[in-house]
Amino acid sequence: MLKAISAQFVIKVDGIRVEVSKGQVPEYFIREIKLVQRSAQAIKGKIYGMRRGRQINLECSKEIPEHILQRLRNVWRPNPTPSNDGSLKRR
Repeated sequence: MLKAISAQFVIKVDGIRVEVSKGQVPEYFIREIKLVQRSAQAIKGKIYGMRRGRQINLECSKEIPEHILQRLRNVWRPNPTPSNDGSLKRR
């Protein structure tokens, strides 16, 4: 519960449903979660965006396996900035 209070964003994942329950998350990341679910398995749990200094790091509830979280960390851009064409790129 404490994680959910201090998190920048919270994403609830329940089978094939992905819902952002707090904060804002880039659309590319929601798409990636759905891709992971289709290719790996239907996962359930919560994903938290925790601020660590100037970056936002990913953490998850214990229901989500570590290898799934690592796959999501691999595509997460901790400091995305909008480019001229509206897409997000890394600083």
